[in-house]
Amino acid sequence: MLEIYQFLCLTDNFGVLVHDSETGATASIDAPDAPPILAALAQKNWRLTDIWVTHHHADHTQGIPALKAVFPHIRIVGPAKEAAKIGGLDLKVKEGDVVSLGAHRAEVIEVPGHTLGHIAYWFEADGVLFAGDTLFAMGCGRAFEAPPEVLYRSLMKLKALPAKEIYCGHEYTLANARFALSVDPDNEALAKRAAEVAALREA
Repeated sequence: MLEIYQFLCLTDNFGVLVHDSETGATASIDAPDAPPILAALAQKNWRLTDIWVTHHHADHTQGIPALKAVFPHIRIVGPAKEAAKIGGLDLKVKEGDVVSLGAHRAEVIEVPGHTLGHIAYWFEADGVLFAGDTLFAMGCGRAFEAPPEVLYRSLMKLKALPAKEIYCGHEYTLANARFALSVDPDNEALAKRAAEVAALREA
């Protein structure tokens, strides 16, 4: 069974732990900050075996050294195209590669745009996608390193997946809703969803 635990890191990053209950293998999707990840591991009584990096930005990688100091035998997986910027990768992956977490398998999907080498991890059998900073609730990542057309094609790749659950790298929903409403102010469904999200955040 694949178990997923999500929590906040830094100001608005999501920390995500993925756990295979049969083997005890546990991966952190990115490593925004070590203390909240260590606290989450302790809370769940899980041992970290992997860090799966989506892209090179510091708010997704800066926790790696401290986590490796606690768990020196962890495997660090990340995009081959950004290996030099991340450093210390044990497994460099590209489009179509498969990464295993215990009995579960995730396909690597290259989704450039936010960064040139950005990747996502797709657990097809479980219907779970880890999209990093490519896709957010009501929005997408900024196209820092590629033209918007490149990011658009990446989003279309993700849209084609029959995902049941999607995990992204940040909680930007309210900001994304404000932008969406500035572009499409008469969209009643959008306004309703924005109000629902605002109420949830207030609570």
